[in-house]
Amino acid sequence: MHMGDKQIIKGIGGFYYVKTADAVLEAKAKGIFRKIGMTPLAGDYVELEQSNGDYVISEIHERKNSFLRPAAANIDVFFLVVSTTDPAPNLLVLDKLLAIAEEKAVMPVILLTKGDILPDLPFAALYRNAGFRVIDVREDFEAAKREILKMMEGRLSLFAGNSGVGKTTLLNDFFGYSLATAETSKKLGRGRHTTRAVEIFEAGNGYVADSPGFSAVDIERAEYIPKEELQNLFIDISPYVSECQFRGCSHRTEKGCAVIEAVENGAIQRSRYSSYRELYERASKISEWEQR
Repeated sequence: MHMGDKQIIKGIGGFYYVKTADAVLEAKAKGIFRKIGMTPLAGDYVELEQSNGDYVISEIHERKNSFLRPAAANIDVFFLVVSTTDPAPNLLVLDKLLAIAEEKAVMPVILLTKGDILPDLPFAALYRNAGFRVIDVREDFEAAKREILKMMEGRLSLFAGNSGVGKTTLLNDFFGYSLATAETSKKLGRGRHTTRAVEIFEAGNGYVADSPGFSAVDIERAEYIPKEELQNLFIDISPYVSECQFRGCSHRTEKGCAVIEAVENGAIQRSRYSSYRELYERASKISEWEQR
């Protein structure tokens, strides 16, 4: 967040808490937003006006991106917390989340936690070879923390992980997270409401958008990707799409398809290709259902 910018750090019960250079102000949204079907989100940059002594949000600046669940906007970095054992990673969910990150122009970073039982798991190599940033928090916690904090600097980050992967522990270890949220919640009156609202808080020299009620699967289920877009959102598959001789190729069964050849010669990992095919099938079914 830059000086002079006004950013929503939480919205609850029709009230929005807007962080300015020197205060957090409570505001309501102008009725026009409801008319055009737009809801202000945590992470939105806004303009404020005063009306009868109260603040109102008069403008929402153009978003870089927005997520349905958690309901947040302008995310820069998407940290995916994955444990390599107990629970074992769900590669299909992870691969869809990575495709969503690509679609929303968010930098995805995979954080490996736990998994000491399988220290030599090829998981990290698989995703590094596919072109992703993977940080193994277990190898050297302090070095990992420094690297993560550097990536967060001046950015708004989202941490997502399924139950049991150690996301909360990680955030606690990194930022004394529980203290930060407890303090902010007191200011914003969370005690009066039971909520899954997203809240943005300062962490290191950056910001984290978090909600106690969402997991990686929530995002994966909330965001729909059309089947035709998938080939461009798998960063290890997309380079071979332009080499494919078939127009409109789905890269699943066509003989002589450049993508299938790249899988067969090991240039594309089989597990990634298998996720692509599965997501394509699922998206096809959704499209057919929507067209009925």
